[in-house]
Amino acid sequence: MPGGPAHAAWRHRERFPEGILYADLRETTAPAAVLEDFLRWLGCPAQAVPATLERRERLLRTYAANRRLLVLLDNAADESQVRPLLTSCPTVVTSRSTLGGLTDATRVPVGVLGEDDACDLVSRLIGPRRAARAATARLVRLCGGLPIALRVAGSQLAARPAWTVDHLVGLLEDEHGRLDRLRAGDQAVRGVFRLGYDGLPGPARHALRRLGAPSAPDFADWVAVVLGDHAEALVEAGLLETHMIDVAGQVRYRLHDLTRLFAREQLDAEAVQEALSDLAAVAMTRVQASRFTLVSGEPASSPAATTDIRQSVEWLHAERVFLVDLVGDLHDAGLWDGCWRLAHLLAPFLERQRFLHDWRRICETGLEAARRAGSARGVALTLRDQGDLYRAERQWDLAHDRLRLALSAFLREGAARDVARTRRRLGQVYLEQGKLDEAERSLVKCLAVAGNAKDTAEAICALGSAAHRAGRLTEAAERLADAASRLADLGDRHRHADALLELTAVRLAQGLVADARQAAQRARGIAVRLGDRLLDAHGLLMLARVNLAEGATSRARDLAEEALKIFDGAGDDQGRGEALDVLHRT
Repeated sequence: MPGGPAHAAWRHRERFPEGILYADLRETTAPAAVLEDFLRWLGCPAQAVPATLERRERLLRTYAANRRLLVLLDNAADESQVRPLLTSCPTVVTSRSTLGGLTDATRVPVGVLGEDDACDLVSRLIGPRRAARAATARLVRLCGGLPIALRVAGSQLAARPAWTVDHLVGLLEDEHGRLDRLRAGDQAVRGVFRLGYDGLPGPARHALRRLGAPSAPDFADWVAVVLGDHAEALVEAGLLETHMIDVAGQVRYRLHDLTRLFAREQLDAEAVQEALSDLAAVAMTRVQASRFTLVSGEPASSPAATTDIRQSVEWLHAERVFLVDLVGDLHDAGLWDGCWRLAHLLAPFLERQRFLHDWRRICETGLEAARRAGSARGVALTLRDQGDLYRAERQWDLAHDRLRLALSAFLREGAARDVARTRRRLGQVYLEQGKLDEAERSLVKCLAVAGNAKDTAEAICALGSAAHRAGRLTEAAERLADAASRLADLGDRHRHADALLELTAVRLAQGLVADARQAAQRARGIAVRLGDRLLDAHGLLMLARVNLAEGATSRARDLAEEALKIFDGAGDDQGRGEALDVLHRT
């Protein structure tokens, strides 16, 4: 008997004193042949074995009745292989399929092993002296915790005492040859996948191959639809796993890393590009629609509903890892144009939610792709995105450098609108560097050439911040109130809340605490309706400052502590520092 379930059954054989009937349905696929083997094993003379399947079934049930037997059916492909072999005896069936047609069965999912259990398995196979923990953990990760892969790797090491775990890890690190390496005798990981794959109808095989193109660890149902729309057939075949329902209410699926390697090796480079191109086209359409609601207020547009913005944020949160990985996949496949465009479209969400690590990664990838695509506009836009990233990281000199490069590129292209937007960003950098005169000059130029209501409102808001820094509080309050009103009319709720928070700080500086409270409460109300936790944290923090000004120290402390929790959870060091500053004053 092979290892795995058969070995477990053998270990408990004392519970079945009259024997264990075992059949590997991968080797003997016809139920009639298995029935003949079982009947002969139970003592039926060869000449008495019936000729028809139905009579063999009835005779097996007669022989098995009232006997303490265990039936173990390994590697079943579908229900039709199993049903004729069912008796009154306990029966264990292993299959990559869920065998949903066996309605009375109790299903026990066997997933991948956790690191500790997987390392223990390898240690038992090769001995604890050879199984150094660090190397074994790397081996487990390369095998994805898949029991069959771990057993094969362990068998290889057991058969080659001169090999170290590190040596095998080195061989397996090349993913292009990993499945070739995971073979020991007649056991091969590829064969397990091949069994399920060969049993699929043609369209489902095509879908599995295309699902090997993206590298993300899981994906939503819309991805499965784009790449073939046969996810449930693949789940039934045990080649795909239903993972979870995400925050956007989507079904998410997971493809094991080794299954992905198997699927991808069925594709040539052109087919990979085709699958990723199809995926990128749909992804960019959906990201662009979600991005629009986040940066609403574009010319000739109607204000986006609050529920649309919340749903967009939820969808982008659910898809963040997949989309960031897709940017890398497009780059690796040489799809330069799609790569930089998707990276640019994701920037507003990553900035607003402060996913700075992901943003940094796709900025670098997107900039290289834009250069390789020969897109001057793409280079300029991704340089500006990098400038925004450095602004978020408070690296003012680097932000200034990238924004100046972007400005020069936009001036060469004659892109007046982008010139104005880049000047506004430069003005904000000068402001943070303490260069108030340069900041105001840049922002005044931006306002003078602003070509639409949105750019005008954002320039006025930035000039209000500059006036605040310069101590011109009356002017600052007027500009910020004007900007807040314009942004509200445009439906740009995020920027509206930002302007209100800045206005709160100005009102506090003026000693107008009641006005400050009103502005802060409006800003926080917007954040709550949007479901934007970071914006809510800034609203809480500003309300804490208002309460401090009113002498409500205890309430201020509670609000600042609530904000601090959100900043800690988001890894927002700047916000965390501001919250701690308020707490120190309570």
